[in-house]
Amino acid sequence: MSGINRESWDSDRDAIILLYHGVTDAKPQGIENFSGKHIAAEKFEAQMSWLTKHANPLSLREMAMRLQRGESLPSRSVAITFDDTFLNNRSVALPILERHHLPATFFISTGFIGQKRLFWTDKIEAVVNVTTIKEITLSLPSEGNRNWSLRSPSEKIKAVLEIKGAMKLMEPVLRDQVIADLFTACGLAETDIPDDISNYRTLDWDDVRALDEGLCEVGGHTVNHEILAYLPERELKAEINGCLDALSVGLGHQVDLFSYPEGQANHYNDAAIGELKKAGVVVSPSAIRGANRPGDDPFHLRRIMVGFMGEPFPWDDV
Repeated sequence: MSGINRESWDSDRDAIILLYHGVTDAKPQGIENFSGKHIAAEKFEAQMSWLTKHANPLSLREMAMRLQRGESLPSRSVAITFDDTFLNNRSVALPILERHHLPATFFISTGFIGQKRLFWTDKIEAVVNVTTIKEITLSLPSEGNRNWSLRSPSEKIKAVLEIKGAMKLMEPVLRDQVIADLFTACGLAETDIPDDISNYRTLDWDDVRALDEGLCEVGGHTVNHEILAYLPERELKAEINGCLDALSVGLGHQVDLFSYPEGQANHYNDAAIGELKKAGVVVSPSAIRGANRPGDDPFHLRRIMVGFMGEPFPWDDV
């Protein structure tokens, strides 16, 4: 897999793609959203306001195509993207984007549309957050038995980060088994997770269609948010084509944008890119931190995950 590794980038001269997951106006419960995956609405509003006044917003599609052609872009060229399928993309983020007349691309995992279903990363956060058990033991395939204290919020956060990190290296079947073991260790079932946590709620089809109007558009993000590099060929094709087919039917037009779940260098590969191209996809950015320059491949673009684990907005003015 090709790609440009850069030690540094210039946020004024390089093309920046911002990556968000959610925008929230809800008060967190316990350690929920400790990572900042859902950025506070007032922060997002301030960032979008700044972009309209001081940057050159482009759609992801236009930015990627111009970069692929080797064109130089204006100073502070920026594209706005969202991964996953959270309801607050429509209820909170979209009105802010529309108010500032900003284009954005929303990458959707279709298996979560209209479902009361948590992403596996959110399951880990939720079960550790809710449990009243003070210490757990979990067997991790590469590490054996591991113990975690859950007596304080900081200890719960440490456990979530370490368990997530280990699971991101696992194939889906093994990962799902470890998650089941985690629920058992925490003395809970998935039905014990409250279904009224707004930041975990997902879009329905009317919401998805609302995100695909005006200056905004929708792309694919697999059916089940599976890491593409870990899948055998049959499942790889099903995750890509199943997602794109569902979106095309639900939206009434072909979809040719995509992004890789998790999106780090070991999470996608040439096989995944080949299947995406066969399916008609023309742009699929990664989640690798960095900026972009003329000549960059639209299947290896880098993004800045604003707010997540303290990642700052690329410009100091906000």
